[in-house]
Amino acid sequence: MTGFKNLGDLIVRDRDPAKLAIIDLGGEASPRQFSFAQLGAMANGVARALLARGLQRGDRVAILAANRAEYLAAYYGIMRAGLVAVPANFKFPRDTIHFILRDAEAKLVFCDAERAADCPPDIAGVTFGAAFDAFLDPGPFDAVAPAPAEPAMFIYTSGSTGKPTINFCA
Repeated sequence: MTGFKNLGDLIVRDRDPAKLAIIDLGGEASPRQFSFAQLGAMANGVARALLARGLQRGDRVAILAANRAEYLAAYYGIMRAGLVAVPANFKFPRDTIHFILRDAEAKLVFCDAERAADCPPDIAGVTFGAAFDAFLDPGPFDAVAPAPAEPAMFIYTSGSTGKPTINFCA
């Protein structure tokens, strides 16, 4: 894979962009199908929108949702923009989710409608569906080239007891 520089830009460019990338069974209507071109365009729209909102390189953006195409687009878009993705396990209790998002200093959280009530009220949020579609800023985007050891994501893990701890992934 030539030219790879960012985890959020893993879509192979030398293959047919119209090829099926995802069959999504988790959206409001299912199944939904997304091509590599559509997934890439959504990820670019996320990256552009995050930067247009004033987020800065290294800022953390959380995702609290079940698996769906928008989750992956947000995940890729966050990293493409040079921001740090913070996927939060939606199966954690609400107080643990709040701890993770605050500990990570998340500036924004993407969530699905089922998890919107679990998001801290003091952190801005975008709910997947119509609000997410309106959030996107369509257009091309060149993924940020991260510096060596610059974090791409914070992943919180824990055992069966205790608070989750952070693991940095660069």
